[in-house]
Amino acid sequence: MPISDSLRARYRNAKKIRSEGAIGNLFEGVSITAHGLNTRLLAWPGNGYQTEAVHVTTVKPGEQSDRYTYDLAEEAILCRFGSVEIWLREQWVVLKSGDIAYIPEGVQRQIRNPATSRENAILVNQICPPQFDLYADHGFYNNELGVMNFDSIEKATINAAPVNAPSPIEMKFNDDQPAVRAKNIAPAEVKAKGALFNVLDGAAFTGIGLPMRLVLWPGAGTRLVGFNYAYCGVGVQDTIHQHPVSDEFLVMWSGSGQFYIGGTGWVDVQENDVVLAPCGVIHGHRSTPGRGPSMMGGFASPPQLDLMIPTSYYKDGVYAHPLSTEMTSAEMHAADLTE
Repeated sequence: MPISDSLRARYRNAKKIRSEGAIGNLFEGVSITAHGLNTRLLAWPGNGYQTEAVHVTTVKPGEQSDRYTYDLAEEAILCRFGSVEIWLREQWVVLKSGDIAYIPEGVQRQIRNPATSRENAILVNQICPPQFDLYADHGFYNNELGVMNFDSIEKATINAAPVNAPSPIEMKFNDDQPAVRAKNIAPAEVKAKGALFNVLDGAAFTGIGLPMRLVLWPGAGTRLVGFNYAYCGVGVQDTIHQHPVSDEFLVMWSGSGQFYIGGTGWVDVQENDVVLAPCGVIHGHRSTPGRGPSMMGGFASPPQLDLMIPTSYYKDGVYAHPLSTEMTSAEMHAADLTE
């Protein structure tokens, strides 16, 4: 079934999303200015998220953010389109499409798109826990009372103008800048100073029925941020599931397929559509004849211990640190089902 307005995040309030989830899109959301850059709010306390916020930031050529620090929150910055430079591990690092910069709490960060660049960069930022002060200047959070202004939020959300997405986007495996790549750094060092990750490079995992990679997770050195990346092959369905304590923001990064959300059933979706699945909300995805394959991936916080417990990567409160490996095309298509 197509996405009905009753399922769309822009027409659901925070209470409804918190209890039943919603379908959103990376290019729809309330726009604010955060650290000097234009940012869209996708998942945040204004629409029912408690453990994380996920924003989409557009950086035009010649623009740069302020230099900023979160003493409480970790941040993961995924480059969806284009490239930027980011201040990471006390140096400027190039963040390309498919790369993720992880910055721990208490560590400075900055983003810039050189004036010589020919295109905007599109970044997806996960912030754990959410930074309420980002919303105060726009009237969405009351500093004095410590509450969200939901009436203002709902009006702004319904009236937010969608943004045109670039042409179909494919995030790629990047292995350059080895000195700052997480797989070459001990987890304790990643946790202390941050590192550069890639969506296709991580610990192999098939716990929900799909070939995937655990990219941002405690075994690699992150603490609160989490990111998994999966291939949903032709005719394949993952295990419909829910997370007891983790809010998840699940994106169809490429291709098309179907999302399962709440008790609504299966909904046709395509590239850049998103499942908003706060903790306890049942969800899943699949490909069907004519809709698939697709690349899926989710930001979740805290990391999904419910997925880790059955694996060899976790025992008695301690995470292993397996080698990171690239999820190759051969591995992905080996999961395709033929008729």
